[in-house]
Amino acid sequence: MTAGWAIDKTMQRVLITGISGFVGSSLQSSLDPLQYEVYGFDLRFESHNDRTFAGEITDRAALVKAIRKSRPDIVFHLAGVLKAELFETFYNVHVLGTSVLFEAIMETGQRPRVVVAGSSAVYGSGSGKRPISESFKPRPATHYAVSKLTQELVAFRYHTSFDLPVMCVRTFNLLGPGLSPDLAPAAFARQIVQAEKEGLPAKIFTGDLSARRDYVDVRDAVRAYALVAERGSAGQIYNVCSGRAIAIRECLRILSEQARVPIETILDPARVQNNDIPIQVGSADKIRKSTGWKPKISTRQSLLDLLNNCREKVK
Repeated sequence: MTAGWAIDKTMQRVLITGISGFVGSSLQSSLDPLQYEVYGFDLRFESHNDRTFAGEITDRAALVKAIRKSRPDIVFHLAGVLKAELFETFYNVHVLGTSVLFEAIMETGQRPRVVVAGSSAVYGSGSGKRPISESFKPRPATHYAVSKLTQELVAFRYHTSFDLPVMCVRTFNLLGPGLSPDLAPAAFARQIVQAEKEGLPAKIFTGDLSARRDYVDVRDAVRAYALVAERGSAGQIYNVCSGRAIAIRECLRILSEQARVPIETILDPARVQNNDIPIQVGSADKIRKSTGWKPKISTRQSLLDLLNNCREKVK
């Protein structure tokens, strides 16, 4: 399934930080068919061409080089870390890295529209069953969440102080092909596929399955990012979410129905998170009114595509 949209044709050049990641690669694959000039900056590049730049997100010289050569009309700042052994890593990448990126933009004299990928983690426990709007006071509960909230403050400094057109998107739980196995749905899919490969019943080790999450497919999410870049207002935050929450148990049920081997679920105490949030659901009213965006890919379809993607990787 291909996400499609039309960015203002005057915006031809796009620079994506973290382009080889889950979200970055999805955004790139969605933009390429439209023949935009897509440039990438990423730590994990192993080869170089005239549109890819390798370097740490905290490497100002590398970023200046990338920006001067790409001369972007839009920067999608997606570089980030989801898991880290040291809590300092979150602040180094999200806070220092974002500061260095904006300083590099200022040094080059470019004035691109910048979309910063934030996270619904900043809302913490949220508002229970009520959808969370962008006006909800953040309650970050982890170092990851605090670093993502601080990242927004850093980014908006360059809007308020230097009038750069900066927007932030707070994305809720992502699904879709290529999802990190650090996240529950992908971990389930990987365990199912491994069992299928071995021809044995699947033992799925889980944490608490009662938590309810607002899921959005990554292909819908990157379409939202592009629409925010095109139609969003500078200095604004936009939730990217479905507006409904489903239990992690339901995700496992959908995946299990498609398994080619019997499924047995086993509670693993090591996977139970003490600070887990029982329910989090977002309001997409603001982004819908501002850009016309709404998700097109169902949770079921997203999970099936995730499972089939895992099967292809095993092949």
